[in-house]
Parts: sequence; C-alpha cells; structure tokens
Amino acid sequence: MLSSDPLEKLKKGRTAAIEFIPILRNKLAARDGSVHAGTILSAAAWLTGTSLYRSFNFKEELPPGATIKSNEVNREWESLMYLFEQYNFQKADIPVGRLMLAALAAPDSFKPQVEMLQVQTELQDRYNAVMKKHGFDYLDGARAGIVVCSMLLQQYNTAGIIDPSVAAGIVAQGIIEGRQDSTSLPEISEMIGIGCSWHLVKYGMLKW
Repeated sequence: MLSSDPLEKLKKGRTAAIEFIPILRNKLAARDGSVHAGTILSAAAWLTGTSLYRSFNFKEELPPGATIKSNEVNREWESLMYLFEQYNFQKADIPVGRLMLAALAAPDSFKPQVEMLQVQTELQDRYNAVMKKHGFDYLDGARAGIVVCSMLLQQYNTAGIIDPSVAAGIVAQGIIEGRQDSTSLPEISEMIGIGCSWHLVKYGMLKW
C-alpha cells in the first residue's frame, strides 16, 4: 500500500517522473534526437490534467467539448498549481493571469507541435501504467505529473532554452486543456481578467 507520508510520496513521485520522462522524450523526439521544449512541456501538462479528471471517476460518458460542474475537480486543480509553484518558485501566490499571459505572449517557436488528442491517445495509457507501477492512483498520478512538469521546466531553464515564467505558463495552460473538455474550469481569458491567485492554505489543501 502506498505510504501516506508526503515526503515518501514525493520521493516516489520523483522516481516515477524519472522513469516516464525518457518515454515522453523518445515519443516526441525529432529525427535528430532533439525535443521541442514547448511540445514536451505541453504534453506533460496534458497528461497531468487528464489524470486529474480521471481521478474523479465520473459515471457519465461525455462527448468532447462537454462540460460538467465540479468544485472538487477545480479545487484539486488549484492544489496541483499550488504544488507546481512551490516546487519551482518557492511560493504559491503567483497570479494565474501572469502565468497565462506569459504563455500567450511566448513566441510561436514555443507553441506545441503536436495535438493534445495525439498525445493522450499515444501516451496516456503508458503514463498511467508507470504511475500504477509506483502505486499511484489517478490523483496521485496527477501530482506526480507536476513533478514531471517541474523537472522539465528546471532542465530547460538551466539550459537557457526557455524562460521559467513562459514554461510555467505553458504548463498551467496545458493542465487546463488536459481536463477542460470534460470539466468546467473558467475560460482562460476569464482567469486572465480576474487575475486570481492560488492561496490554498485557506482551504487546508497542501498535499504532498
């Protein structure tokens, strides 16, 4: 049984991330072996968002584009972003609008070069299998996905390939897109307008 100790879960999450990242790289690599930064960051975020949605075991079969209202999903999404900000910026009060604007303002060269459906079709089952191997259900698999995204952000930032704010925006937007087809997160433009922040302490939602 998976330990409930947050530090132990984080350790297992890193182990799962280290195992999955080469799978992701190999799938997305160009013929010369290079991997496009915006594409792999988006792909990791899409897989994370989809794992989050699946964690709630919604009974209804919804067509693409359908939405349902779920405060639980929205809160867990906020919790994921809290973790992401903590891992990468050591704080959790960055306005979502700032991240989204950074992503929207990124040069076209950082836009993903594959479609989300292709990534989900070809990699979601493999992602889930790796997470299951390490004892994670869909929700903890989504949290481990935050570790995947964080490791990629840090690697590309260290290499000077992409600004961390731009990378963070790509990840935030990708997680929304990965579960937006089936849930009712606010529209991206709406979140930019309200400039909301993640102050998850008030919800008592710090996990991992």
